[in-house]
Amino acid sequence: MRDIWFISDTHFGHQKIIPYCRPKFSSLEGMEQTIIDNWNAHVKPQDLVYHLGDFAWTPKDANRVRPKLNGAIRLIVGNHDDIPALCSAGMFQRVQMWRQFAEIGVTASHVPMRQEQIRHGAKNVHGHVHGKIDGLNDFHFDVSVESTDYRPVHYDVIAAWAGISHAA
Repeated sequence: MRDIWFISDTHFGHQKIIPYCRPKFSSLEGMEQTIIDNWNAHVKPQDLVYHLGDFAWTPKDANRVRPKLNGAIRLIVGNHDDIPALCSAGMFQRVQMWRQFAEIGVTASHVPMRQEQIRHGAKNVHGHVHGKIDGLNDFHFDVSVESTDYRPVHYDVIAAWAGISHAA
């Protein structure tokens, strides 16, 4: 059986992300290896990962890292993602602007959404803020790697947060 995971803002290849919000890492290589190791410790080859944007700093970085990661990846586009290059590279199963999970009442996006932007009272799983934003509430679940100890979050965790006791 295939599991579903969520993660955001891996920023592979982005050296300047370290002083900005990842001071625990002394090198880009160390940061990347930690994320890759944590990813592969959870995600099996048959699993599906929704990456909620800012996968890599450049398409070259994305091409370098993608083969090292388990699972199929569906990319929800982030503000640093080169959409034409990533679409043409074929490294993602699908590239989308957002994704609704109606069965658990959750909309996935890169940037946090306002409640009035989402239909039917859905909640929002997102990235972009790197764990550094005030004013988010129970409506938001941040899966930026800084908020998840640099590891993916399982679908069942998101479903439970959304108030669904048994994931669909």
